Amino acid sequence: MTESSTGSTSRIVVVGVGGATCSGKTTLAKHLIQILNPLADAAGCSSGSHRGGITDAFILHQDDFAPPEATLPVNEEFGVTDWDHPPTAIDYKRMYGTIKHIKSTGSFPPEFTSHDHLNSQPDCPISETVSKTWKDKFGSLTSLNTFSAGDVRILLADGFLLYYDPDVRSTMDVKVFLRTPRAILRQRREERFGYATAEGTVWKDPEGYFDNIVWPAYELAHKGVFSNHDVEKGETLCAGAGEKSIAGGPVEGLKVLDTDPTRFEGAQPGQDSKDTTFSKEMTWLVDQTCAAIWDFLTTKL
Repeated sequence: MTESSTGSTSRIVVVGVGGATCSGKTTLAKHLIQILNPLADAAGCSSGSHRGGITDAFILHQDDFAPPEATLPVNEEFGVTDWDHPPTAIDYKRMYGTIKHIKSTGSFPPEFTSHDHLNSQPDCPISETVSKTWKDKFGSLTSLNTFSAGDVRILLADGFLLYYDPDVRSTMDVKVFLRTPRAILRQRREERFGYATAEGTVWKDPEGYFDNIVWPAYELAHKGVFSNHDVEKGETLCAGAGEKSIAGGPVEGLKVLDTDPTRFEGAQPGQDSKDTTFSKEMTWLVDQTCAAIWDFLTTKL
């Protein structure tokens, strides 16, 4: 977790990175940090010719707002702690308050702590060509005469229920959603060592946890986002009058990135043929998300 000392005079742009467990959200967010944060040195220079641009980027993990394990419900059918039931899996009120505090003050609340550093992170390099291209492009904002927004800081929020709560999703300026096939998610989840909790313990899935708990909860949280309640192939629904305040309802302006690994078999542009499928997938996700951020900064800010 990175906290900037930059003052609150900068505009905070919130970029949401949502998606199911093991879809690559946190890995993507950390690659984006590597692309966006080096810009701070250039944008923060003392030159009188500075016209604004990205001065900082930092991450807020939704997992840091999971309630204590002892307060979570137990699934009556399977007799296991349910970390995924949408209404109870996240302290949405606290997360919303934290984002509002960051947007108004430019810093985290003094009582905020993160335990993300306790989780292991897969090694997943991306194309250096794609990374450099976006570093240079975002860096050019400081010299674009058309960019008049001044100093901008990027808050990257990642989470598996990021768009479920209407208040939390209302804080997002850019909304990206990683949609990965069920079988791939199950495989990645089963290969994962576990999840660090706020209490300092590690949660390991009991047998059958993905199919019995994780996937049904994912469907429950997102069936209102897609046509025909189809969370794997459905089109995004438009939010009608009154639907913006519905938990698990349509998400306005959602950019869905379908990440079926079969799309990334073989060499990709700017990618070494020896790179793993996950690296190729991640390179594409970085490129698409950077494009969405660029579009917001240059056309909607």
